[in-house]
Formats: sequence, C-alpha cells, structure tokens
Amino acid sequence: MKKTFTFLVVLFLFVFASSIQSQDLEETLSNLSSSAGQAYLEPVSNAFGSNLNSGWYSGLPQPVKQGFTLKVKVVAIGSFFSDDDRTFTADGTFRFTSSQADEILINSTSLQPGTTQYDAVKDEMLNRDWSVGFAGPTVVGSEDEFLEVSFPGATIQGQSIAQYDLVVDEVKGFLDDLSILPQAAVQANLGTVLGTNVALRWFPEIDIQDLGKFKMFGFGFVHNFNTWFPNPLPVDIGVGFYSQTLDVGDVFESTSTQFGAYFSKTFGKAAVKFTPYLAITTETAETKIKYDYTFDTPAGRQNAKINFELEGENSAAATVGFNLRLAVIDLIFDYKAAKSSTVSGAIAIGF
Repeated sequence: MKKTFTFLVVLFLFVFASSIQSQDLEETLSNLSSSAGQAYLEPVSNAFGSNLNSGWYSGLPQPVKQGFTLKVKVVAIGSFFSDDDRTFTADGTFRFTSSQADEILINSTSLQPGTTQYDAVKDEMLNRDWSVGFAGPTVVGSEDEFLEVSFPGATIQGQSIAQYDLVVDEVKGFLDDLSILPQAAVQANLGTVLGTNVALRWFPEIDIQDLGKFKMFGFGFVHNFNTWFPNPLPVDIGVGFYSQTLDVGDVFESTSTQFGAYFSKTFGKAAVKFTPYLAITTETAETKIKYDYTFDTPAGRQNAKINFELEGENSAAATVGFNLRLAVIDLIFDYKAAKSSTVSGAIAIGF
C-alpha cells in the first residue's frame, strides 16, 4: 500500500516537473524586473493557493464523542487557467542589457555605434531604471509569444531617442497554454474525539531533476456539531480549519489557510455508502517568490535580488462533491467554485 501511494504522488510530481523546469524558469525570470515578474507569475501563484486550499474535506466525521477512524488517501488536485490568465499588461521599471540598449539606439537615433557620443548615451541608458510598459504572455501563456517592453522615448545628453517597442525573446509563455496546474498530496485523517477528526498532509523532501526540491506539510481539523445534539439534525453540520505550506525549488514558497462551514449526508450502510458534501469557505494564500534579476551597467553585468509576495485571488469558495465508500476504499471527487476554480479527486483506504 505504501508503495502504491508513493508511486501515485511521484507520478503527479513528474507531471508538474514536465511543465515547470526550475532551472529554466529561473533563467527566464532573470530577465524580469520586479514589476514585470509579479504580473508574469500571478496566474501560477493563484493556482498554487487554490490547490493548497482544496481536497482536504470529504465528509464530516461520525457524530460520536469517542471512536476510531483512520484513513490514508492520495489526493490529485488541479486549478484551471482562464484565457485572461495567459497574457498581461503592466507598467513598471526596467533595466536594459547592453544588447537591448544597442537595439534601441540603432533603431531610434542616428547615432553611430563606436562613437564617443553613442557610448556616452548608451552608458547613461544602462545607468538608470526606466519607466516602461510591459505586454506579453504570462508564465502560463503561449511559448510562441514573447514579452514586449515599450520604451517611452527620452532625451539623453541632448540626443532625442524615439519611442521603441523592444521584444525580449528570453521571456515567453513558459507553460505553453497549460489548461490546469496539477498537484498531489498524501493525507491522513484520524479521529474521532468529541466529533472531531484531524488531518495531516505531507510529503518528504525530494529533489526532482530540473524542478528542484519539492516539499510540503499541512494540518487541520473538522468538527461535527451533531455530536452535541440529543436529536441530531438530518444533515451533518460542522466547522473546520486547514493550513498548508509548499516549497517548489528555490523560487516558490506558498502558504495557505482555510476556514469554513461543512455539510454532509451519508446514505447506505455497511459495505457501501454514498456521502454528498458541501463546503462554504473563506481562504487565504500567499506565495513568496525570489530570484536574481540580471542586467548590464557600464561597469559590467549586475545581479539584483528580487523578492516579492503575491496574494491568492480566492477569498471565498463553495465546494460540492461526493464520497463513495466501497468496503474499506473511498472514491472521492469534488469541484470548488471560486475565482480560481479547482477540481480534486482522491482514493482513500481506511477504517
């Protein structure tokens, strides 16, 4: 059983690895200033947050004050990307490389490369941040589209430089119109004490080629109010809380929390049971991103440490799903309606 769980989780990790290659992604990000990097990565940050806040719940625990329940499950989760997630426009600052400054000056001035005035103007271009416009694919956009940086034009040392749109070939749609961001987790649910089950999610740190180190850990609980009613309600009603952290390579560190009201109703007895469930939740997610931004100066190539945080766009969500129990096996599926919508499915074994 343990080998089966490990195989399934590693399978999903390699699906993810085939979409995001950490070293290549860092090379792409090295061409992006902070303002461009935030807009470029926002869709995948939202998907990370929605994934982390999905697949936890699959029905309320039995309304008993003391009992024993243990289930271990493999959860497959995926958040969808919309057409709006595939491109972005933004304004921000940018530092040009030497070749980019040459392209602008050659196409926007009459200056001749190698002359004293050309070199002086170019040095000043490389010495400062420029306010520019960005347009192009996000990380989940098409690999056939590239980032455009709109230089607004300027006068440097008396030389007029016209507006110019620069194409940055090093930045393209990295995930090539990926429709859904997959993620996997191993989860254990244990109870029941005073109508409450606790949940743990984990995966030991592993190093996947081209992806980097992948690790995660989460915990939570759900409580059934029917435990305290002498005449239980016809539907189980409860509350719950879940939290999780996820590290992917050296670029992403995501954290999430979810709190909500949970409802379920179990039909059937003994070996076959069917439990539809509903969750109304509030959730938060934050992804910390760090990388090195590379640009040129008259003194040579420089690296700047870029660090920023992106907040997940989901704040409220409604999840509907079902749990079909066959003897000791549970088959689980649900759909979460939110700004970043998500599906999850799981296979669980337990008692």
